Formats: sequence, C-alpha cells, structure tokens
Amino acid sequence: MMTLFQSALRHVRTARVAYAMGDYRTGGDAAERAAAIVLGLQATLKREAAPSLCEQLDAVYGFVVARLTMAIGAASAQHVEEAERVFLPIVEAFDEAVACEATPPPLAMAAGACR
Repeated sequence: MMTLFQSALRHVRTARVAYAMGDYRTGGDAAERAAAIVLGLQATLKREAAPSLCEQLDAVYGFVVARLTMAIGAASAQHVEEAERVFLPIVEAFDEAVACEATPPPLAMAAGACR
C-alpha cells in the first residue's frame, strides 16, 4: 500500500515540475498516472470498517483526482500543487502508521513516533 502512495506522490511531483518547465507531455502523463493510482486507492476503501474515515479519505481522493484532471486539461502546475498539498499529509500519515506497526511498541513510544 505504501508503494502505491509513494508512487502516486512521485508522479504528482514529476507532473508539477514538468508543467512548470513547459514539458506538457511528461506533465500530463505523470498526472494521469498519479490520478489512476489515487482512483485505485479510493476503490480500496472499506467503508464498513471505518465509515467516517473512509468518507473523509473519499473526499480527499476525489479532490486530488479532480485537481489532477484539471491540471491535465489546463497543463497547470498550480492545479498539481493543490493536489500535492492535500495528498502529502495523507501519504505522511500512512507512512507514520506503517512505521509504528513495524516498530516494537516500547521503542516506538520511547522515540515518540507513535501516538
């Protein structure tokens, strides 16, 4: 799952840089790939397990995909930046959750990594 988050974020950043440099083909391809991954993440939400969280994530993913789609249509680094600004905290939160799961509880609490 983290690989998907990291890959989507990498494509978002590639799109942002490419659009800013006027490389619209690379920007569009990267934004399209990022949007496809985010749509895949959206499809994996298990609403019965955490309805409120899934509702919030669904809205975030929808916003990210909408901004990436707008970026493709307008060849706009600004729209990609908006998508990245909203998606990055989700990626960081999942990264932290994975790190907490991988770290034995006493070490994680001592390091202050897991709350």
